[in-house]
Amino acid sequence: MSKLGGKVIAAFATFIAVLTYLAIGAAIFQAIEQEHEIEQREQYDMQLNTLLDKVDPVFHDELKAPCHMIEILEADPNKTAQWNFVNSVIFCLTIVTTIGYGATYPVTDEGRGFCIFFALIGIPLFMRV
Repeated sequence: MSKLGGKVIAAFATFIAVLTYLAIGAAIFQAIEQEHEIEQREQYDMQLNTLLDKVDPVFHDELKAPCHMIEILEADPNKTAQWNFVNSVIFCLTIVTTIGYGATYPVTDEGRGFCIFFALIGIPLFMRV
């Protein structure tokens, strides 16, 4: 095998390793953070319903309009989930590239701890690509 062929195989193997690392990291972040996200939605929904029960139905639309979270609660969860797999992969990519976009971030202690661990391994791995 030629020297160039060996380099191509090594580069391809590294690329596959990075993709695998991103996919595994995304699955772990989703497992950690999505449960918390769902609990938060249920809590907001319960608080909203409690508030709406105490207010005259005429004013329901006025109460709902300024609250962005209410729009998320009433939407399809698959369209509004912050910690779905695709968004988790994008988050992982921003971590290993050190971009740090900031729109999505872990809020649980477990997620934050895993983020540090993920970055410590992922940044040097990504630099090899």
